[in-house]
Order: sequence, then C-alpha cells, then structure tokens
Amino acid sequence: MTITPARRDRTGALSPGEVARAAVTAALCSAIAVTTVALPFAFGLTILGVVPMALLARRERMRVVVATVVAASILTFLGVGLGGPCVIAVCAYMGVLIGRLQRRGEGILTTLTAFAVSLAASTVFAVALTGLLTALADLRHLVLDAITVYTGGLASVMSAIPGLGTAGAAIAPFTETLIENWQIVVITASMLGTSAMAAIGWWTLKRLPDHETATVRLEPDNADEGAGPIAPTPLVMHAVRYRYPGADHDALGPLTATIDRGERVAVTGANGSGKTTLLRLLAGQKPTGGTIGRAGAVGLGRCGGTAIVMQHPESQVLGTRVADDVIWGLPADVDVDIDDILDQVGMAGFGDRDTTALSGGELQRLAIGAALARRPQLLVADEITSMVDQPGREELLRTLREVTERYDTALVHITHYDTEASAADRTITLPGARPRGEHPQEFSTLPNTPVTDAAPGDPSTRSVVLELRSVGYEYGLGTPWQSSALRDITFSVHQGDGLLIHGLNGSGKSTLAWIMAGLTEPTSGQCLLAGAPVADQVGKVALSFQAARLQAMGNTVATEIAETAGLDFDDQTRIGEAVGSVGLDASLLHRPIRHLSGGQIRRVVLAGLLARRPRVLILDEPLAGLDSTSTHELLRLLTRLRHDGLTIVVISHDFSGLEALCTRALHLRHGDLTTPMVNNQEGQPR
Repeated sequence: MTITPARRDRTGALSPGEVARAAVTAALCSAIAVTTVALPFAFGLTILGVVPMALLARRERMRVVVATVVAASILTFLGVGLGGPCVIAVCAYMGVLIGRLQRRGEGILTTLTAFAVSLAASTVFAVALTGLLTALADLRHLVLDAITVYTGGLASVMSAIPGLGTAGAAIAPFTETLIENWQIVVITASMLGTSAMAAIGWWTLKRLPDHETATVRLEPDNADEGAGPIAPTPLVMHAVRYRYPGADHDALGPLTATIDRGERVAVTGANGSGKTTLLRLLAGQKPTGGTIGRAGAVGLGRCGGTAIVMQHPESQVLGTRVADDVIWGLPADVDVDIDDILDQVGMAGFGDRDTTALSGGELQRLAIGAALARRPQLLVADEITSMVDQPGREELLRTLREVTERYDTALVHITHYDTEASAADRTITLPGARPRGEHPQEFSTLPNTPVTDAAPGDPSTRSVVLELRSVGYEYGLGTPWQSSALRDITFSVHQGDGLLIHGLNGSGKSTLAWIMAGLTEPTSGQCLLAGAPVADQVGKVALSFQAARLQAMGNTVATEIAETAGLDFDDQTRIGEAVGSVGLDASLLHRPIRHLSGGQIRRVVLAGLLARRPRVLILDEPLAGLDSTSTHELLRLLTRLRHDGLTIVVISHDFSGLEALCTRALHLRHGDLTTPMVNNQEGQPR
C-alpha cells in the first residue's frame, strides 16, 4: 500500500503515533550507544545514531525529540553507565542541528550554513570534553587507562602475526606520546570526528524522502502504477502472461479477461495454477507478456484505489489496537466510522482489543475492515474465508456483497469453494500446469486402496501420549488487559489417535495448539508428553501453523525441508522422498518458497515436519488454501500415517471430510471444553 502521512498539529501533548516513533528511535539509538560503549574503538558507530535522530528532528516537533533523548538516556545509563547517555547526547546534539537545518529546505546557503554550524558544534564539543576530562581526574585516568589497555592488546595481536611485529612494537611508544599530549589529541579527534559525523549525517539525510511530501511504497517490484487519477477499473487483460525470474515456464497465462466496476468476479483453480500471481498483477505488477489496461492509476492502498486482503492476515495487521489498525496509513482528513466498519466485519466492540490476542479468523476480519475503510474501487480477496468458521464465512461473504453494492466496488474473490464462486457474477478458472510441480491424482507414497475408519486397536490398550491437566491460559497476565483464552482444559490423547479440536474463531484453538506443541507454557495446569512437560521436549510434537507461509523459513523447497527435518542438504534421496510424500514433484526442490502458492507452501512445511518423525503431529487448519484434489489426497496421507501409529491432532473450525482421519472430537467454546461430539455446520455440540 501507499501511506501518505498528514501534517500534525505542532502543539499539545504527544499523540500515540508520536510516542510510538519516539520509542522506536530511542530503542534504536540505545542499542547503538550500548554497542559504542561496550566495544573497543567503536566511537565511530555514533554516526549510526546521528541519522535517526536527525530524521526525527526533521520530521517531528521538538518535544518528540526530547522524549526520545530522555528515554534513550535512561535505558543506556541502566545498561552501560554514564558513557551511554554521553553517546546519546552527541547523537541528539548533531542530529537536531542537521535535522532542523534541513527543515528549511535545500540550496547552497543551507549547505554552507550546515558546514559552519557543524564546525562550530565540533569546536564546542571538543572544548567541553576537554574541560570535563580536566576537571574530573578520575574519569580522565579511567579513559586513558582504557586506551592503554586496548592499544596494548592490539599490539600483542599484531606481534603474533608474521610481518606485523615491527608495527605492533611501535604502538606502545606512540600511545605514550598521545597520552602525554592528551588535550591536543582530544580536541583534534573531537573536532574531526564530530565534523565527519555532521557531514555524513547531512549527506545521508538529504537522500531520505521528506516526511511531508514523500510516500512510503510497499508495492511489488517492477510495479506499474498507471497514469492519471486513481481508477483501477474498468480493467482489460489481453493475453497476459507472467513468468518468475529463473523459472522455465509461465506461472500464469495466457489470460484474457475484463473486470468492470461494481462487478463480482470469482477466480478458481488448483494449487499452483497462478491465482496469487494474478493477484500481484491486479496490484500493479507488470506482466512479462500481454497487456493490462486500466482507466487510471492502480492506487494500491489509497482511498478509492485498489485494496488487497491477503490469505494470511498476519502480514497486514500493523496497529497494536484494532481501531488503530483500521485507519493505519490513512490521511488525517479522511473520515472513517470505525465502529461501523468493525460491525460490518463482525467485530463490533473490538475497537480497544489488542491485535496480538486475536485469532486467525479475527485477524482476517480486521484486514478486511482496514481494506473497506479505504472505500476501494477494486477489492481483491485472496482465500479470505479459509481461516474463518462457517458463520463468519457467511458473514464475510455477505459483507463483500454489500460492499460492491454500497461503494460500486469491483470484487475479485480468489477461492477454492464452489459455493462461494457460484455467488459471483462470473468465474475465471485458471487451468495452471500441475504436472510440472504436482501429482494430479495421487500422493506418491500412497497405494490406491481404501482406508477404514477404525483407529489402530482398542484405546484402552494404547498408551497415553499427550495429556492435559486443568490447563488454562491468560493473555497479558497481571496487566489491565488480562484476558482468558483457555480455562480448565483436561483430556488425553492416545497413541495412534486422530483427534479433532474444533470451535468458532476466537474459541482458543490456536492457543491450545501452541501449548500442546510446547511452544507456549500454560499459565495454569500441565501439558505432558509421555509424562513429562511438553515444553521441555520441544520438537517431539510437530506443529503445522495456521499460516504456513510464516513457518517456512528456507529459501527453497529443499532447504526448507532439510532445515525443518534436520537432514543433510546433500541427502537428496530423503529430501526427495519427503517432498513426494505430500504430492509435490522433485522438480520443485530448487524452487524459491516465494514462488509457491499457499497450498504448496502448506505441503512443503508438512513434508519437513513428517520427515522429523514426530511422536505427535498437530495441524492447525490443515485444509486452508488447498483445492479439492489436494485436500482429498492430503487426508488420505494423514489417515494412512495415523493407522501406522502416528498420533494426529487437527485444529479446525471446518470438520467436513475429516471423519476418516479423526475418530473423536472436542469442542471449544470461549476457552471452555464443552462436549466431545459435533453435529452441525456451526460447530455446535450435539
């Protein structure tokens, strides 16, 4: 999106945004100051703190700078003593001079003024430092002794290196000469150092965009913003193709289609067919073939332009409060009825909630709300219902329909659900090229034979693998924002079990999954794996995250599987077996993760987890983003693994088709375990 900051009132108390900017700058400068004091001969790093201070001084009013300096000084004093605030003082002094001068504009006069001021500042600093060291004898001896120790260590290292012994031996007498004339050295070094910092800071700051006129762009590389006023629709695509760099085939196309204003268009296709690539093109990415014509500029993230709601909303939520995130990046003169927006997406009363405590489905609704706040002409929704329960799904679809009617917005809805596609005015089906990267029918390790529903053996004869005893979890424990996510959860999971834990969004499912995997410790009760706390055995319970893209850390498919499974990168046989076990072809092994679809990434993550041979596999919304064929084959694989003895726990709001994999179910409702059986689409107990 494009964020255009508005001018702020220069008087009054600090706004939340100003406090946030002061806190971030203080933290950055504190880290630089601590490093400068802790490392020998690292005073030159002070320049790294001058630039953010100068940027803050150029953009903000002085009380913001003062708040930053006070906070940073306190932090550094607690960390490294008096040296920390001294470095902060230098950064602030030089930063304010540079930043305030650049607020007056550019030109030769301003540059000459900057040079004169920096020379005067360096002189003042040099005299002040010399006077301080003269008056404080103990501090002077400490500084000079430290220099002696540092140079002595450097001399010893150089003496041990062939060819540098002579230079190392000359360091000691040279250091003695400097210490004897320390006043001249301090004045000269201070003037040269501060002048250099001022010059470098001035040069760097001139190359940063001006706060009041520039925009921060988060658009795709090689983006085509279009000409004229913002008008992303009507849009005409003719023979459009797109090929990612280094790929040997097109990820999309050729595609010819039109999107008119106010039209609802569904986009369907198998995993890897190019749906996400199409989203990038609609957002302004230039095609590698064919043409895209628009009435005007794309206006990505701007009012009346193009809004994108991603499959994984975690990457879009920026505000710490729900209400702040809805209007994040909007100009101050844009009037937004936050309560109405939240009510539209089913989050009425959530305005003051902390975004870090929201469930995946709630984050998705929030991302949609932030998009609606911009009243876009084109809204692109990428699998937005995949993480939402059935009631929420129906509510979101109803909201999308109302948006197209209320704002005359064109909607492009990327979906795997036929019922959702049928509600659109028309559907674009992308054929894709599955044979290049996926098996079209069968997962490579599974025989084409039916699977029974029975679990392996009588539960009473199988050992308990995972046990939860009165588990509870409180977010923000001990703070005014404390909220309960789980209460008194007690159940056991036996070897070879297939357990479904379901419930509406916000019921605590994902929190429970992280506790069962040992990644989060309960605030009350115990979660045990084979009788010992699972938090002490991280890795033995594998967890597939709800947002698979956030879990994939490798650059390529092969590195992701190898790193997750702990395999040797040269063990191509086992890596190939792992990728084949989830229905992906070996030709994808060297494909960058960023070039995969959401469904493909989900299976790559699963391949790495299975290759670790965990005792328990927890799958948080495993079917999200998968097409029907991939869903069927993944369930066949998981069912076969369970019958071979793997214990599987599925966390999901959607339990359609999970009957063969999960022989029993637990229902969560507002953090409480209510009943072991499910009946209807809302996930209500029998």
